[in-house]
Amino acid sequence: MIKGIYTSALAMRQGILRQEITANNLANANTTGFKRDRLFVEELTAAGENPTTDPLSLNTRQCTEFTSGAFNPTGGPLDLALQSRGLFVVSDGQTEYYTRDGRFQRSADGLLVDVQGRAVQGDGGSITLPAGLVSVSPEGVISVDGTVIDRLKVVNFDDPQTLRKSSGSAFTKSDAAAEIPMENAVVRQGFLEASNVDTVKEMVDMISTARNYEINAKLLTAQDETLRHAVNEIGRV
Repeated sequence: MIKGIYTSALAMRQGILRQEITANNLANANTTGFKRDRLFVEELTAAGENPTTDPLSLNTRQCTEFTSGAFNPTGGPLDLALQSRGLFVVSDGQTEYYTRDGRFQRSADGLLVDVQGRAVQGDGGSITLPAGLVSVSPEGVISVDGTVIDRLKVVNFDDPQTLRKSSGSAFTKSDAAAEIPMENAVVRQGFLEASNVDTVKEMVDMISTARNYEINAKLLTAQDETLRHAVNEIGRV
């Protein structure tokens, strides 16, 4: 009976975590380059361990899906999308960030920056664009009026799950992340990558999680009531 209470309580805690992740996915459904998250829950009990030790602890893992979103045409010369694996690299001067959000623009001093004002990185560091018509080849080579300026720095990671999510659709690198240059990245100029969030699926998951939470709440109440009777009434006989 006690085990049943713990099981229902754990299921309810999982439901809360899943709802938080689903809500965040839905909130970022229209965020360019956003990657949806999923929750994995691992079994804690192993042979020789006491299953009642910290019975309400959860060994959870939040994973990010790096599948591509839809490519939406914009026609903007500085709107770029990666039709391949990999991430653009941007920097605020102290930290490098990794993103699929290619909404770039030319700053007042000519720097190519993202929507947060962070400098887009190329093979030669921060990219500075002179005035003129910008073109970007599928290989990521940036030219202005036919003159080559630099090549976009696109990287990948041996284990993308080691990346940490930052604001918007950007990531930062953990100590365990190994950066791998992407020599065969494919860049599309005049396109932006939408998030990979399927709003219909997320809504179905949210409804399913809410129903499971409600069921486990009722089970918890029923088990608690049965335990109360066992303690307060059967014990008198």
